[in-house]
Amino acid sequence: MTLGTGGEVVIEAFAAALLLSVLLIRMLIPLAVRVGFVDVSSNRKRHRGQIPLVGGLAIYATLLVLWLIFPFWSARNGAWLIALGFPLLLVGLADDRWNLSPAKRFLVEISCALLAAMYCGIRIDDIGHLFPGVGGTLVMLAIPVTVLGIVGGVNVMNMADGVDGLAGGLALLTFAALAWLAFPSQPAVALQLISFVAVMLGFLIFNSRFFGRERAAIFMGEGGATFVGFAIVWYLILLSQGADAVITPVSALWLFAVPLIDAITIMVRRIARGQSPFLGDREHLHHILLLAGCGKNRTALIILSSHLVFILCGIASIRFHVPSWITFGLFVGMFAAYYASMCHAWKIMKQIKSYREWAGLEDLRNARIGTSRRKSVPATPEIDL
Repeated sequence: MTLGTGGEVVIEAFAAALLLSVLLIRMLIPLAVRVGFVDVSSNRKRHRGQIPLVGGLAIYATLLVLWLIFPFWSARNGAWLIALGFPLLLVGLADDRWNLSPAKRFLVEISCALLAAMYCGIRIDDIGHLFPGVGGTLVMLAIPVTVLGIVGGVNVMNMADGVDGLAGGLALLTFAALAWLAFPSQPAVALQLISFVAVMLGFLIFNSRFFGRERAAIFMGEGGATFVGFAIVWYLILLSQGADAVITPVSALWLFAVPLIDAITIMVRRIARGQSPFLGDREHLHHILLLAGCGKNRTALIILSSHLVFILCGIASIRFHVPSWITFGLFVGMFAAYYASMCHAWKIMKQIKSYREWAGLEDLRNARIGTSRRKSVPATPEIDL
């Protein structure tokens, strides 16, 4: 592939993915409202109106069409990613509609992870040197570790989907970083990742508040979060293993740092309290920032900015050939600091609120509550197109 041809293909793939995703979303929103495939507010889901859960379906459908159009999807088992993504999408959509038990979702996730590890070459064989002189190949543990990593990554993305534009923004940043790192050594994989970047951007036009919207017009849903999380882990493993790896196994942690650290922290704290690690609550980082009065836009911007910083740290560790044990040690230290902070989350929330009052910054949470009290509630839900 020449540079000129490569540039043209990049533009074509990006434009096609963006335009097609926007078109599909516009078509799916009224259909979702008509059949009742919408998300309603609850104790844990505090949004206004009924929001269509078509984000995941639009993301997958767009990539499926791109797979039929562009030949670069046949490289490095890209077609298998689309194929294995289908049952994951279905189980996520079923969970959105009927609230499936975790056991049923895990069964599908584990099955797809096993197929990816055993038949698609998506396997963690080498973890790098996590300590000086310690580490290397996993041998017999490769498949179980891979399955654990894939299933964990899928559920990490599910947990990150809590604020308008947050999960999509986190995924877009990770896909963009991987695409940049994959060029020029693996152009076909980079084009697949660019397709994901464009599709996520199309989704964010309707899901985030950064494009002039007062609230999200659609949600990603469990189907979307499950498929997108699977794709992220797929590429993190694909690009960190083998002789043609472009990232190190440890740097992959940094490219997915914020959602990964937050999810692990929450699950460890739940287990310590004798609860299920998959029990829903309101103790994620975005919940703390919202309670501190940051508002949904600022909360998303703070978390996305932090994720970008960690991604840049991961890229720097690759470019400057930082030893894996140092990169891993820094990651563990960062996790320990975050975990300790979240154990005192309510004190930190109060300190943030005190700082905001001292700095004269508006408490967007209270402002929103005050505004909602002054306005009457519409009789029928509004759907933004």
